[in-house]
Amino acid sequence: MKRGFEENVSVPEGVNWQGVATTLHFEGDTLTVQKTYDAEPHLEHVRQMREAQEGQNRWGEGRWVGHIPPIEAMRLMAIPGQKERRAAIKAWFRDHGQYVAYDKYLKR
Repeated sequence: MKRGFEENVSVPEGVNWQGVATTLHFEGDTLTVQKTYDAEPHLEHVRQMREAQEGQNRWGEGRWVGHIPPIEAMRLMAIPGQKERRAAIKAWFRDHGQYVAYDKYLKR
């Protein structure tokens, strides 16, 4: 009895709430799971945040310092201890400046 597919088949499973798309690739009797992440919607959100705050130079209520995509936020929120978590978040924003909406946050 022959196993596997006669032709290669790819089945997209869609995008989850974190922005991760999963595609299943069947090649003969081999299954490959491909996961891809699309950051563009998150970067567009940050661009809009920057535009909304343009010209505001002081700290105040409602200040958006940036946006952390859900896939990263889950990892950062799992860090025990508020002080350690805040330090990790600031380090993440320093490493991923494209997600910062208020540059002065990094200078504090």
